Amino acid sequence: MSMFRRLVAMALGTGLTLGSAAQAQERDVKFVLDFISLGRHAPWYVALGKGYYKEEGLNVSIQPSKGTADAIRAVVSGIADIGFIDIPSLVASGAAGGAIKIVAVNYQKPPYCVFSLDPGANITEPKQMAGLEFGSSTSSFLPRIMQAFMAMHGVDGKTLKVVNIDGAARVPMLAARKVASVDQFIMSEPSIRRAVTDAKPKCLFLGDHGLEIYSNSIGTTEEYLTKNPEVVKKFVRASLRGWQFALANPEESAKIQLQYVKALNPEIVVDEINILKRVAITPEVQKNGFGIMSMATMKKTVDFINDNVEITGEKLTAEQIMRPGYLPEKPVLPQ
Repeated sequence: MSMFRRLVAMALGTGLTLGSAAQAQERDVKFVLDFISLGRHAPWYVALGKGYYKEEGLNVSIQPSKGTADAIRAVVSGIADIGFIDIPSLVASGAAGGAIKIVAVNYQKPPYCVFSLDPGANITEPKQMAGLEFGSSTSSFLPRIMQAFMAMHGVDGKTLKVVNIDGAARVPMLAARKVASVDQFIMSEPSIRRAVTDAKPKCLFLGDHGLEIYSNSIGTTEEYLTKNPEVVKKFVRASLRGWQFALANPEESAKIQLQYVKALNPEIVVDEINILKRVAITPEVQKNGFGIMSMATMKKTVDFINDNVEITGEKLTAEQIMRPGYLPEKPVLPQ
């Protein structure tokens, strides 16, 4: 073999070795969503599909859950390393969720909506909630939040008529006029619009009417943070890049998500991504970047839940929950 061919062979061999070593060094990270995979979760799949996690040396797997309580349990138990954690649910869990720490806030506004129909109850202002028939779950803390929200606006929350309806049945019950209103996240509007063909769904979005609390965020345990601070920083940075791209490019992001979750309707995915902007992009985010969080708003969030939801055992504090220092040094700003 000539000297040139020997050098080429050595170079190729070295490249393969280095490539294999780089792959071996990739860190596995299990990430759990707050529910089954829906269009609102597209930013995470964008970070996966566009290779943002890979660029950080992370091999991320995205797991669905049965809901926020299930996601909290998955992270606390170690089934998942990091989770998409709803802060009000975390606070409502009391000591059971005390191990989880929040490192970045994705939903700067709570996604809670009172959905009604026009023609129908047509709820557009908080004062119209007086005496309202409201389809929700009597075992959920959301009716308590609604009643506290009413009190904020001088409306007697005790007049809210809560009808216990299973989550899957709420939209069909609303569409059939069996109930005047239901609780759903604002991202559900595209699905409700398709289910109701003879009226216009109306969302009273609590985040636009003075309810200034955080909601879904990136959370992990104190133990995981202590052992893997750089992994968490890398995960946060790559994820926020996914949020940046997804909210700026809904159609392309929907195509990426459908590569992983084929059963989704691409039109609904695009609609949900567009709605995400209302909960994820605020003046503070435009100035300081995705994921930004402040102790003042965290305290407001924690106090609101502690004051209005019955909590078993020890109550959590904002200082216990919030862990600053994991956001990118260079903010990831909306495009």
